[in-house]
Amino acid sequence: MKQKFKISYFILFLLSISQIEGQNQYPQNYFASPLDITLELAGSFGELRNNHFHSGLDFRTQEKEGFNIYAPANGYISRIKVSAYGFGNALYITHPNGYVTVYGHLQSYNSKITAYLRKMQYEKESFEVDLAVPYNKIKVTKGEIIAISGNTGGTEGPHLHFEIRDKKKEHPINPLLFGYIIKDSISPVIEGIKCYDEISGTDFDLDIKTLNGNYYIDAKDTLIFPAEFSMGISTYDLMNNNKAKNGVFKIELWLDTVLINRMVFERFSFNETRYINAYINYKLFVETGKKFQQSKILPGNKLSMYNFIKDQGIIKLSDNNLHQITYFVADYEGNYRKICFPVKTNNLTIIPIQKKSIDSNLLITFNLPDTFRTENLKIFFPANSLYENIELNQREMSNEGKFLSNIFQIHDNTVAIHRNISVSIKADSIADSLKSKLLIVRIKNDGKLVSEGGKFSDGFIRTNINIFGKFAVSIDTIAPLINPLNYSQKPIPINQKTFDFEISDNLSGIAKYKATLNGKWILMTFNGQTNKLTYTIDDRLQNGINQLKITVEDSCQNSSELNLLINK
Repeated sequence: MKQKFKISYFILFLLSISQIEGQNQYPQNYFASPLDITLELAGSFGELRNNHFHSGLDFRTQEKEGFNIYAPANGYISRIKVSAYGFGNALYITHPNGYVTVYGHLQSYNSKITAYLRKMQYEKESFEVDLAVPYNKIKVTKGEIIAISGNTGGTEGPHLHFEIRDKKKEHPINPLLFGYIIKDSISPVIEGIKCYDEISGTDFDLDIKTLNGNYYIDAKDTLIFPAEFSMGISTYDLMNNNKAKNGVFKIELWLDTVLINRMVFERFSFNETRYINAYINYKLFVETGKKFQQSKILPGNKLSMYNFIKDQGIIKLSDNNLHQITYFVADYEGNYRKICFPVKTNNLTIIPIQKKSIDSNLLITFNLPDTFRTENLKIFFPANSLYENIELNQREMSNEGKFLSNIFQIHDNTVAIHRNISVSIKADSIADSLKSKLLIVRIKNDGKLVSEGGKFSDGFIRTNINIFGKFAVSIDTIAPLINPLNYSQKPIPINQKTFDFEISDNLSGIAKYKATLNGKWILMTFNGQTNKLTYTIDDRLQNGINQLKITVEDSCQNSSELNLLINK
């Protein structure tokens, strides 16, 4: 029996290595590096993020801003997007070979891009813009400086987010497939493995150990597994001179010499990125923060990155013989880890656990539209809003005088929502003048409130939610705050380059802001991480006394206004 397993290992090893080279063909060495420093990763393609797969590579920039970003090939600027969140200052280049390269978190753009951007921002009177640039209006050549690296948008530190997309389908593709070389001679790490009993619904962890760099399961006897089970693995990749825990490139699960499941992080569609919540054990993630990648394919999981699936990722043992479970995990450079362990089952006579009867009024079918309603609550589930059928749990509770409705526990936040569902909650009687101030809030376990927005209609507040939990109707009548950070009534110091303001709101969140200088709109940048609004002094500030007016409005239409005199 031992000899049989040794042969199996060798076969699996050859199959595993060959599959890394078996992807679609992409142009090699067409795209140069966008940076002139050694490429090191702070984030890999397909890496598991909250509610999405990472759509590109995060290149490290030595924990600082200011590096030149170069066009990796000839093309033209096809899109410029500026946001206080997400990619921050972002740039898109369309290339003649049918691909688009994307650059995120930029500090600034080159002069010709900036000139076009400023013109459009002033035309639209908006800092945040998403501009479709006309064909060939701004051409770029390979090696041209297009931008400076930065830390804008939703980041945890300076870096360059870089993507390559298919122009026709707009699908992000792993840039490593285009010939980019990242020094990596370190194999992935396997943190944990779980077994899920598909009959009883229970699960258990396997005790992983290492010896001389090899992984094994620490068990005195052969592991006894259920007759029907699926698996889960927690894993990450390490690279040379880099402590970042990046995602792996490929995961395979085998039963003896039979492939059960193969995941390859090659490409995906943005429309499917939220399927990550079906790919991982979402309940475990909510409870512990750990992301176990499951072999089982939930009914509503349409993720395309599965390279191979057998029996929906569920293993069925039909005899009492000894079998071998093998996990292979590989990075793009072919460094791999495997862990193998023998299992058998003593329970071939499967007796399904008696499930409680389900109230048909509470059964929500994942792929069909459905509506649940009571006197005070309405919930609409669009088709494919869930990954599997659920028996809806909902409970109405007293608000204890804290809200303008009862509190509603809507199902369990350890169950993932794929598409937004509509929730309407009946509000207490309130004056017409205050109805625009109502909103639905989600009540977190620590009591903090999260605005879910909403509109009043026929006695109900309606909004869309993408997470289950506790909800109630609240009211926001408090205007946002505008706090000057470096303003003085004295003449501007010669070395002062900006006027900075912190803006904040107590509940519903900042919806819009506007600034005028001497009655004319001026550009102010907004940093969503720091809530800082900034006017960079330019030639619009005249000699003498200038009047700066800032207005800020929240999502419940409460507004604040600040008027200042600036002496230049």
